[in-house]
Amino acid sequence: MNKMARVAIPIVLVIFTLGVLQLQAFGMIYVNIGDQLGQPGLAPLITSLPGIVLGIVCVIYGSLGDFVSLKKMMILGTIVFVLGSVLGCFGKTSIWIVIAARILQSAGWQVSGSIFLVLVSKYVEKKNRVIWYGIFVSVFRFAAALGVFLAGYMTLVDWRWLFGIGILAVFFIPILMKTLPDQHAKGAKIDAAGFTLIGLFAASVTMFFTDMNWFWGLACLVTLIAFVVYINKAKTPFITPKMLTNPAFAMTMVVIFVGYFFSYTLNAGINAIGLNVYGIDSSQVSNLLVWSIILAAIMGFAAGPIIRKIGRKASVVLALGCMGSGLIAVALLIPYGQIWALALAPCIYYFGTSFFYQPIVDTATLTVSAEETGRALGFNDLLQAITGSVGVALFGQLMSQGAMGGSSLSGTPAGLASTYSNVFMIGGVIVLVAMVIFIASMKMIYSHSRAAQDEA
Repeated sequence: MNKMARVAIPIVLVIFTLGVLQLQAFGMIYVNIGDQLGQPGLAPLITSLPGIVLGIVCVIYGSLGDFVSLKKMMILGTIVFVLGSVLGCFGKTSIWIVIAARILQSAGWQVSGSIFLVLVSKYVEKKNRVIWYGIFVSVFRFAAALGVFLAGYMTLVDWRWLFGIGILAVFFIPILMKTLPDQHAKGAKIDAAGFTLIGLFAASVTMFFTDMNWFWGLACLVTLIAFVVYINKAKTPFITPKMLTNPAFAMTMVVIFVGYFFSYTLNAGINAIGLNVYGIDSSQVSNLLVWSIILAAIMGFAAGPIIRKIGRKASVVLALGCMGSGLIAVALLIPYGQIWALALAPCIYYFGTSFFYQPIVDTATLTVSAEETGRALGFNDLLQAITGSVGVALFGQLMSQGAMGGSSLSGTPAGLASTYSNVFMIGGVIVLVAMVIFIASMKMIYSHSRAAQDEA
């Protein structure tokens, strides 16, 4: 069984790679798709709604991994991913077909990431696990770069070919059937009602910023009240009122929410600047942007030792400072040409991301008891997906409508150039606000957490 499982590990990783590629590719070119289908206002939903689903299933799959048959989970997830890929090939009929296809892909693909981690932890020798974990992070980064690179070129042919790439996963199902463990145990309890309510709330907020009207505003209010009432009444909610009212945990979540608010918007915004300001196509944009993502992949290897050397606090401040400065740099450098704005400035942002995830997640888990660590990790993943989804819905609308196009601090001419400059400027300021919040609250965060014993 161990030998068979080790055969399955690289196959699962291949399917994970296909999913990351799709995630990054469509996150970059949803603007192109919306324009082609005549629905630029709804285009951000191609990224935002699947992002919410992704955040929810991250928590669910992580909870199920130790109990449900890995074979059944992986086969079902791969089938859903392939079905989404097939559906996407008919995407030129309606933008809602594209959105539905991406939701199915996201829901199915995430199984591979969760199962990969379970397989490595259970079936790989302890001394070799760190190698596979490093490969996992590396594959994510380089698959992201490949997704951005391919996305630009696919727009010159037909973006539906990206969905076609996902169909390749079907050929790995027979191998997975033979090699994945089929063991299962009792004990998994999924808070279906809690996830449904938080999902409905997140979707309502996203739709409100996409199509602002009283219905979605009312839906936000109703679902939020229902969620708060539920977690106070339920016996085992996935997130407890005690955790949410824990000041150290709550403030860490605020930093994460504000810090990741622009995360889903960056690539699409860079693509829009290339298309509408410099008049270049998405393939040329991808050639410029891909280097910043490759930098993040390389820094992924070097960041760990640096973080251990300078500590959690300094790492989070460095990360948010670079992320915010990178977005502001894009805004200010638009008048100076595509190399500066689309290639060099994003490098600052992506450099910062290499120092953010590990220390802030580590901090979040240390603000709760050891028994609540899993819930803290799950809520962190969910919050990242929600904030990125809400952010891309809001900023995507501003960009598609040409809002704030009168002028900008960078001196861009009136029109879309000023719109993009102002959007990136606001995004950068928001991230820097997260840095200020963290600096102002980090003494409280660490003094009220288990991190206090090893962090000065």
